[in-house]
Amino acid sequence: MKKTKPDIQADADVMVCGGGLGGVAAAIAAARSGARTLLIERNTYLGGVATAGMCCSIFNCYFTGGSNRRLATGGIAVEVADRLAQAEGYGDTWRKHKGHIIYDIENGKRVLQEMVLEAGAKILLHSWVSDIQMEGNLLQGVVVQGKSGKSMIQARTVVDATGDADIAALAGAPLHRADNGQHSLCFRLGGVDVDRFVRHFREHPEEYPAYMDVDWSIEEALAQYDECGTFLFPHGGGIQLTAFQRAKADQALPARIGLQDTTDACQMHAIRRTGMVHVVTGFTRFNGLDAGMITDSILDGRRMAFVLANVFRKYLPGFQSSFVAGTADNLGVRWSRWIDGDFVFTGAMMRAGSRMPDAVGRAVGWDDTVKHCGANAWGVQVCRDDSFDLPYRCLLPRRVEGLLMGAGRSVSAEEPALSQLRVMVHTMVVGQAAGTAAAVAAKTGTTPRGVDVSAVQAELRRQGVAIV
Repeated sequence: MKKTKPDIQADADVMVCGGGLGGVAAAIAAARSGARTLLIERNTYLGGVATAGMCCSIFNCYFTGGSNRRLATGGIAVEVADRLAQAEGYGDTWRKHKGHIIYDIENGKRVLQEMVLEAGAKILLHSWVSDIQMEGNLLQGVVVQGKSGKSMIQARTVVDATGDADIAALAGAPLHRADNGQHSLCFRLGGVDVDRFVRHFREHPEEYPAYMDVDWSIEEALAQYDECGTFLFPHGGGIQLTAFQRAKADQALPARIGLQDTTDACQMHAIRRTGMVHVVTGFTRFNGLDAGMITDSILDGRRMAFVLANVFRKYLPGFQSSFVAGTADNLGVRWSRWIDGDFVFTGAMMRAGSRMPDAVGRAVGWDDTVKHCGANAWGVQVCRDDSFDLPYRCLLPRRVEGLLMGAGRSVSAEEPALSQLRVMVHTMVVGQAAGTAAAVAAKTGTTPRGVDVSAVQAELRRQGVAIV
């Protein structure tokens, strides 16, 4: 049968591929910059890890650490946190506290789509890129696969916000790959008496693993719960819990379920309003591009959710009537593939006060330090006392024109930097930078590599991004 070329169904100034938080920020930024923008997403809703991955909490690295705590990240990343917090009913109160911004994922789906549509971008769901159109080394469009079949969408500039650098790979850009990346499958439990769960730590404060994940005390964690109705139990905290130690002694909690190990890591995000607790635990380690391994990891993760639910009901206060209310649609892949660019962003460049002449974003890095005194305690992320600049150069793939990277875990960087750029705040900073640059390039008739960076910086400042 003769293969036919897909018809051109649409065109855009900026095409954003991937609707995770980086893609959402890119689409909003491009549309606000005046570009005709189309965002495509393989799921039936936006958010990526923040919704489909069921990781319903934004690590609060918006603020610097130390005694002079201040908001150091601006723009769309802050708007998203504010809108999610408003949807949960606690508004900007999150800014007073160090803990994660925790939200219900259904609110997350709704908030993110409305922000994109309000900006003037268009959304195409349940669609993914199956091929690309190149002229020489210039990317001119993508072939989108969906229920309607294949269609060609031409674009002046494309933003790869897939997280796995899928578009860059199709375009032949040089890439790095993580053959042993760390991944997890989240789940949530409904019917939880969250007040009873939190009361356990009021009555037994020594049981709370303070200074893990977040650099705070049990008193600070309770203060956030009292004001916001959300409670963070830190990653690695289950290892410290007496209840989990009893469960292991009773052989009710296995260390491994199929591919899933460290089943007692147990980061939990509790929401009083809904009686829901989201759980991040269990890890698998493999090449995150291996579809067979992804499948096995998800299948084992679902089994793990039900095993853990039984443990929670029997051993944790407040969970006696709980049930599995959902498992994530997508595996939480931390990083898998990223571009090998002309400029490599290093961990050293993320030090406090690091400034770049081509800065297109500003964020706060952290140091991992062990502060909790428990055996085998996990570390705490201690935010540095000043921000760092995101350089524009790390968004540009080699040997491909017309393409920008719009997700933190796929830019040109060494692994220590990728491990921080992948978090939600930083990937939104990357996305806003990419979307803005894509729009400026499209409007001025140039490529992302040839764009006037000072014009990009001016537009970012107009959108509330604090850069020099």
